[in-house]
This record gives sequence, C-alpha cells and structure tokens, in this order.
Amino acid sequence: MPLPRESTILRDPLTPPIHRWGHLWRALLVLGFGLLAWSTVVASAPVDTPAPLVAWHLSADPLLGLAMAVLVIFRRRWPARVALIVTLVGMVSSAAGGAVFLALASVATRRRWRELAWLVPLNVVSGLAIEEFYPSADAATPWFIMLILIILIISVTVAVGYAVGGRRELVRERVEAAELDAQRRAGQAAAAERTRIAREMHDVLAHRISLIAMHAGALNFRTDLSAAQMRETTATIEANAHQALQDLREVLGVLREPRGDSAGAPEPPQPGLADIPALIAEAQALGTRITVLDETHESPPKGLGRTAYRVIQEALTNARKHAPGAVVRVRLAGGPLAGLQVEITNPRAIRPLDHALPRSGLGLLGLQERVALAGGQLRHGNDPDGGYAVRAWLPWPAPEAVAPQQDSIRSAS
Repeated sequence: MPLPRESTILRDPLTPPIHRWGHLWRALLVLGFGLLAWSTVVASAPVDTPAPLVAWHLSADPLLGLAMAVLVIFRRRWPARVALIVTLVGMVSSAAGGAVFLALASVATRRRWRELAWLVPLNVVSGLAIEEFYPSADAATPWFIMLILIILIISVTVAVGYAVGGRRELVRERVEAAELDAQRRAGQAAAAERTRIAREMHDVLAHRISLIAMHAGALNFRTDLSAAQMRETTATIEANAHQALQDLREVLGVLREPRGDSAGAPEPPQPGLADIPALIAEAQALGTRITVLDETHESPPKGLGRTAYRVIQEALTNARKHAPGAVVRVRLAGGPLAGLQVEITNPRAIRPLDHALPRSGLGLLGLQERVALAGGQLRHGNDPDGGYAVRAWLPWPAPEAVAPQQDSIRSAS
C-alpha cells in the first residue's frame, strides 16, 4: 500500500511535514513494539487456554496489529477517528498496542482537551480489557494495581504528546514573528528607496522649472529676437513644461506608493550610463576583476542610464563583498522599444572570505523597488554553476524630438 504524501494529509498548521520515509519508520516502530507485546502475551499464556483463543492469538491478532500500524499513517488526516478505531481494536489485539500509544500521543499533540476527555478514559478501558481478554499463567495482578499502571502509562504518553504540541506551537510563533519582521524590514527598505527616488525627482522638477523661467525671462527683455528665434524659444519652454508635468506625476506617484511607469530622469550630478566606465575603474582599483560587454548601439535616456548605473553599482558591491577574487562579467544590451538588458554575473569566490559580512539583502530590496518604479523587472539569485547573477530589464522608450535650446538666449539671460 503506497504511503500518502504529506500534502494530502497535513491539515494542522502546527504539524511539521512528514515524508514517506518518516511514515515508514514510524509504522515499522509501531509494528515492532506491537509484535514484542504480542510475543510476551504468547509466552505467558496458560497451558489450558481455549483453542479458539489460541487460534485468534496466533492468526488474527498479528494481522490486526499490522493493519493498525498501517492505519496510524493516516492519523493526521482523521486524528480522532483513527484513534477511536485503533483503541477499540486494542481491546482484542495485543499487537495493536504500539499503534494505540502512537495514536494517543498524536491526538495529544493537538492540545485539545475535548478530544482527550473521551480518548483517555477509552484507553484506560482498552488496557483493562486486553488484560482480561488474554489471561496470564503467572500470578494474577490485582486489578487496582493494573489500573494504576495503565493510568500512569497513559498519563506519560499524553504528557509527552502535549509537550511536543507545545513545542510546535512555539516554533510556529517564532517563524511567524520572523516573517513579520522580514516583511517590516522589506517595507522599510522599499519606503526608503521610494523617498530617495522622490527627492531625486524633486531635483529634476526644480531643474525643469528653472529652465522654463530662464527662457521666459529672456523673452521678457529680449526685443531683438527674430520670429524664428521666438518660435524656437517658445518650443523649448513648451517641451520643458511637458517634461515638468511628467516629472510631477512621477513624484506624486512615488509619494503615494503605487508603482509608476518610470523612475524619472534625474539630472546631473546624478550618475548615468556615461559614468559606468568610472565605476568600473573604481571597482578595479579596489581589486575586483571585471569584464564589460556593451552591445548597445545608442545612448539610452538619462533616467534609464541612471537606473542601469545603480543596478551595476549594487551588483559590483555585492560581488566584492561575497565573491572576492572572482571575475565579474557586466553585459549591456538592447535598444529603443526592445528595452535595456543589464546582466552582472560572477562565479564562486576563488578565495575564502576572511570576514563575516551580513547578508541583509536590503540593498537588493531597494534596487528591486527602484527598477519596479522604472517599469522594469529585476531577477537575482544563484546560477546552476554555483555563482550569482543579477539581471534587470528596463523599458527604453522610442526617441522623441526635443526642441533645441539656443545658447544665445541662455547666455543672454
């Protein structure tokens, strides 16, 4: 008979999973204990035992013990029903004794007194009944002494099961507390990253508005501009006004905490894709070996380049901390409409770590929030060869015409 999978029998969240080998060794242990009790009863049976009782004891009793050893495998699906059946069979089968104790202990781990209120007295009756069903050739033990021994054995079984259940509940509470703490830390990291991005977008918005004010001020006092120059200047003001409105929507989206479509376009001094060579050189100066493969044929927008810069920066920092001496491979690919792909991979460390750095993962959490706000996707984890990989995809919008900005007007204002 095939053993049930844990997914089909686990109902109580306090109960840890048991796999097939766990069910098998428990069933064998129960069967071995039952056969030991059965052999003891056979050895102590009186010579004048009736033939029907001897036949029952030699044939039906061990078969019932085997059946009960199999039945207790399903004790987690039907705990009370299995305990009731096993206890009733234990009144006429000494080989079912091991299954009786396991079923009683399993119900006790549930820590439900309503179930124990009827199961414990039934076990006491079952113990007295099996003693009467199989008389012994030795001197008969007084019934009250036998009652005390049975109650003592059942009490120890219930106490052990109850303690195991309490331990499971404590472990569950600790796991839940750890999960809540991890969620709280992840939320704090995401909120901090959103606030950080919102501040950068605020700087962008201020830059856009300053450009609008500058060109509008130039139009206010420059009376010598031609019609073409006037159109170019107003086109520049219009383009920056539209961009400022878009940046404002992004700032509000970040502050309200839903995911936006982009992470804004931070202006200098924020780093971008053009600053990646300097970042690579700085990492190499610190001892990191890096190979770079750039398969992009166009320069991405500044906001997109800045997000890619942050992805590479975080990945290089993690590689330097957790895989010292390994060669880090940085790859950039993609273009407009297809999106920008950023991939940073490193094999296992080629020399052991001489320090214990914390693996909080908050940097990757913040990076994931930043990429999500940019409308992209971030994946990170172990590679099949044992290394680590960080892969990001960022949307690359189609290029739009930007109105020219006249250096003469800028200098005049």
